[in-house]
Amino acid sequence: MTAFQHLFSPLKIGNLDISNRIFMSPHGMIGLGIGTDNQVGYFEARAKGGAGFMGIASCQVMPEPLVPEGLFLRAYAREEIPAISKIVKASQKHGAKIYVQGVWMQANPALAQPSGIAPHTVLSDSQPRSMTIEEIQVLIEAHIVAATHAQEAGADGFEMPISGGAGLQTFTSNLYNQRTDRYGGNLENRMRAIIEIIDGIEKRCGPDFALGFAVNADESTLGGNGLSEGIAICKMLEATGKVDWLRITARGQKPQMTHYHYPSSYMGQGTHLYASEEVKKAVSIPVASGGRILTPEFAEQALIDGKVDMVFMARSFIADPQWVSKVRAGKTEEIRACIGDLEGCFMRSLVGQAVGCTVNPEIGQEHVALIPAEKPKKVVIAGGGVAGMQAAMVAAQRGHKVTLFEKRDELGGHIVYQAKLPGLEDRADIARWLTDQIKKLGVDVRMNAEATPEAIAAIGADAVVVATGATYSRTGTSKMQLFPVVGHDIGHGYVLTPEDLLLDHGRVGKKVVVYDNTSYEVGPGIAELLADQGKEVIFITIDHGFAESVKDIGINKVIAKRLLPKVTFMPTTQMNKIDVEKITLKHYHTGEVTELEGVDNVIFVTSKPPTEELYHAMIGKVPELHIIGDAREARWSVFATDEAIKDGRRIGLLL
Repeated sequence: MTAFQHLFSPLKIGNLDISNRIFMSPHGMIGLGIGTDNQVGYFEARAKGGAGFMGIASCQVMPEPLVPEGLFLRAYAREEIPAISKIVKASQKHGAKIYVQGVWMQANPALAQPSGIAPHTVLSDSQPRSMTIEEIQVLIEAHIVAATHAQEAGADGFEMPISGGAGLQTFTSNLYNQRTDRYGGNLENRMRAIIEIIDGIEKRCGPDFALGFAVNADESTLGGNGLSEGIAICKMLEATGKVDWLRITARGQKPQMTHYHYPSSYMGQGTHLYASEEVKKAVSIPVASGGRILTPEFAEQALIDGKVDMVFMARSFIADPQWVSKVRAGKTEEIRACIGDLEGCFMRSLVGQAVGCTVNPEIGQEHVALIPAEKPKKVVIAGGGVAGMQAAMVAAQRGHKVTLFEKRDELGGHIVYQAKLPGLEDRADIARWLTDQIKKLGVDVRMNAEATPEAIAAIGADAVVVATGATYSRTGTSKMQLFPVVGHDIGHGYVLTPEDLLLDHGRVGKKVVVYDNTSYEVGPGIAELLADQGKEVIFITIDHGFAESVKDIGINKVIAKRLLPKVTFMPTTQMNKIDVEKITLKHYHTGEVTELEGVDNVIFVTSKPPTEELYHAMIGKVPELHIIGDAREARWSVFATDEAIKDGRRIGLLL
């Protein structure tokens, strides 16, 4: 019997019998291919893993010329019904109930938007004209048709979002809807199009076809009316008698408030639950909510406390398709947890790449069985970072005899020091999970042992994988400053790197400069760590802001809010020279020179040269030689962990 009685109790949604309270909320796994085995296999793996209720994300309700073809299912197109049906049938055969999420993406300039007076906030910096009444009727009909196609595909229901700063929210919200006709003004008028969609769907699909809405119940972040209006919207939806569930989010207008829509590791679990708790007091239909749910203990407590009827998750399902079955079996330590970096998932989509997962490199390959090695080899992995551990795991799973060398006393590589920083503690979990896996597989792990050519020769390796990573530069050079900082070799522990500080316990004085040109989260994390210790911290960067490489996912805003009260911030500033008495700085744009006196230490977070010596030393000395991860191509900003783990899997399959 499971310890999580509430999570695994059944629930009725409309006429649907849901086996548990764990809801895989819709998330856009773009890049898997419409109707392909990769896409179908992704959903089937999560249904097989135990999800009770699932959503197929972002199915377009009408043509959207600005959306690249092949990214999203087209619920408006009859020819795409078979693709939807394949996902539905593959999921339902494992007992899951699954619905289609129909989305108006507002990516058709010809159709305009509810009110031309309101800036368009999602896809482009444009401001289309106001829709005509006739165009609103076309939009209403498009939603109804999309729902009928979902029903024809065999889906159990249909959901529409009133959230995210786009689509139907631009009707309901007084931030976006400035109309003065029957579709604007008071809330009843702003809800009119939604009510007409609901009535039309029930008329076409019948009362047994489940219908739900995702509602951003708190628009206060951009100046909206907050929870009071969100609750009023939810009550109006329930009052139709035709809405079967509500999925509650809060504050997350994209892209301005993306950090609420996709909460990162800097934010706690259950970011939307404060809103769902209030909504649940006002309605009687099932309410689902979540916001970065990681642990079953937290999810169970949310149900016990009456904050939700179902707990929704997306990234936890991406990271581990068997999340539910592992919880049910009491094997929570086996869960491969989301680390909240948002890089492998959401950020991949923003740069036009297929969505994946930093910690789970098997996205889209769930249907492909791991092929055993034709001839087992003696494999040496040099380096116990995430690339080396992933390679060791896959190689061992395929039947190779694997020896892994790690020169330090802890596995994890760059994850080890990142996890010591405020807000990034979750990153330790992937090192924990990989460590557990390779030990269970019988990998010979040798700690505090360097993989020298002599040590490798003693094993008689058939293949060597160099995964020795990279270390931060001690010179201060970066992509924005190719010359070394004069005086970087001043000595006496004055200039430190993140490894010196976080792994080798380097000591710092009372006044510390963090010089960060990597545009990532490590530099700000070090600055916050030292400030929390009572140090006077000066954060210097050539960039205009903190963590510029993650601004598209909103994390830079979270970091700025955390750091600005704690540190002195000097953007667009270059460090030219260090000496005992002072540090010489130059404004990157104006050339104005300033000096800092009384600084006890400088910490360089600037670039990461690969640790490549072993690779060059082993060329021609073993039958098979590979180099992976940061040792092959060091990344100091986004995708470092993501690429390292993928690279480890690639080599593990190649050996």
